[in-house]
Amino acid sequence: MGALPKAAVWSWQGLTDSAQVRHLLEQWEHAPQPPQQIEVWISEGPEARAALQAEVQARWPECTVQVWNCYKPLVSRLLDSWAAWQQHPPERLELRYPTVPHAHPERFLLEAYPLAAWARQWGCELITAPHSPAEPGYVLNVDGNTLDIPVPLREAAAVTGEPVQRMTGRLRVDGLTLDFPTAPEQLWEAYLGWLAEQAWPERPPYFGCLQPVAHFPFSRESLHHGHEALDLGEALSEELYFGTQEFFEQRQPGAPTQRTLQLGQVVPLVLSSDQVQLEVLNSGPALAASASHSPAAATPDLTALDRPLSPAEALAWQERLRPERAPRDLSVQGRPVVTFLQPSEQPGGLLVTAGQHANEATGVVAALRAVAELEGHPLLTVIPQENPDGYALFSWLQEAQHPEHMHHAARYTALGDDLEYRCDAPWYERAARRRALAQFAPQLHVNLHGYPSHEWTRPMNGYVPQGFEAWTLPKGFCLIFRAQPGQEELAEALADTVTADLAQWPELTAFNAAQCQVYEAHTSARPYRMIHGTPCLFAVRESLSCPLELVTEFPDETVTGADFRLGQQAQLEVIRSALRWVERHTFR
Repeated sequence: MGALPKAAVWSWQGLTDSAQVRHLLEQWEHAPQPPQQIEVWISEGPEARAALQAEVQARWPECTVQVWNCYKPLVSRLLDSWAAWQQHPPERLELRYPTVPHAHPERFLLEAYPLAAWARQWGCELITAPHSPAEPGYVLNVDGNTLDIPVPLREAAAVTGEPVQRMTGRLRVDGLTLDFPTAPEQLWEAYLGWLAEQAWPERPPYFGCLQPVAHFPFSRESLHHGHEALDLGEALSEELYFGTQEFFEQRQPGAPTQRTLQLGQVVPLVLSSDQVQLEVLNSGPALAASASHSPAAATPDLTALDRPLSPAEALAWQERLRPERAPRDLSVQGRPVVTFLQPSEQPGGLLVTAGQHANEATGVVAALRAVAELEGHPLLTVIPQENPDGYALFSWLQEAQHPEHMHHAARYTALGDDLEYRCDAPWYERAARRRALAQFAPQLHVNLHGYPSHEWTRPMNGYVPQGFEAWTLPKGFCLIFRAQPGQEELAEALADTVTADLAQWPELTAFNAAQCQVYEAHTSARPYRMIHGTPCLFAVRESLSCPLELVTEFPDETVTGADFRLGQQAQLEVIRSALRWVERHTFR
């Protein structure tokens, strides 16, 4: 994709958390009595917290000094006990989590994730219950020993206007408590303020490519479970992306939703730095395809692939497999979208699409494998990469920011919308699916998707991601069965068949069971039914373009290695099972 043009239109600087604490502590420098106890909550990583604690302790040697993490404070505190608990696991954990006004009722049970995974690993009993303390905080009882863990919060407003409880910095000296905005809070508020001050066009698109670039001190701390980590850089990146969408949605009440709004391309970049700085770059028109994305000679072995394909590799595979009659549509930025057509004109077959949300990468590999392994099947049409512009951005963000971030900025198209929900011409990427649906009238559409393999948080806007609450924690390989009215029984039959086929795979069944067990320990929400060991969701939609749609959701965002291989194989198994089902069930 190449480097983004650096046309800075605005810059701003703030203060680090440590600098703010030093400034606040100056008032005790010449106090008649030195402080006896100092507690600090900041957003910086373990090395910065240790350095600040040592500095403050040296200033007041007789004082008790403690510096904690204000983001996921329970989990962060328990990391200090990790090594000891690995050697001598607790037998029983009792957690009381706070409930507070203007917050999701289970927000702090969710925020305790992945405590249940740790308990499972240790063979430990975990019991949880809510409570409503005067000051928000957890009470954790470990084999009879009680630990109180405060949660620093301040009330703020979400982009959408409703009040939320936001993590914040805090200094407590003896009986006095002083709150201060952390670096990510400062950056977030500065960016929203800049958005509000601009004279935007009355109608979208509002810009071509908008890039907020944030710098602040943060680190990535592993949570010793799967792909989980404490990473405020990733969280702020999510805030900048979804917050921009929400800001422009609020400008036109009753106007297009997030999925249909073509506001422009938003490319947030969050980098670790000793400074707190924000730049906003506006590159003008959306970025065009570059020569570096011409087909590459390398086409790696798909069956063993344990990482996302690069954009060049994905295009090379499509060009290698593409017959002469396969049509090519062009994306907004000029990249090809290839459709592999079924050889007959027989209606009622299977349409497979992948890469609609470009940061969900296992489906792209599975779709290409289906083309390669099922070439010439009379009922199969495949579009293996629907959103190549997003995929190019996904690849760029992996290199520019972090390979294990979710990168939802690459989720939608270069216009800023979700291609499935595009309602008007010019169609660009959407043209391929429209043609396939009209030409072949498929009986079933298998739409390959993914979702985060680790916790998804928005700490500036109430913690739980608004509109995506069901996907805040991983819960295995989920299948969503959508049916036109009157086709509900057929959807149930399809679900029974596909999940029964997947149940023959012990590794996948165990994977689902483990993730669902931890998920269910951190929330009472049960949006799914377990069928043959696979979590399934059902919906009836009049707007479906074919009788049935099966949406797969593998927790593949950020994954590589064995989990990626499991994901792409699971996606392929669904295609195979669905194709066998279509062969047996035709209605014309």
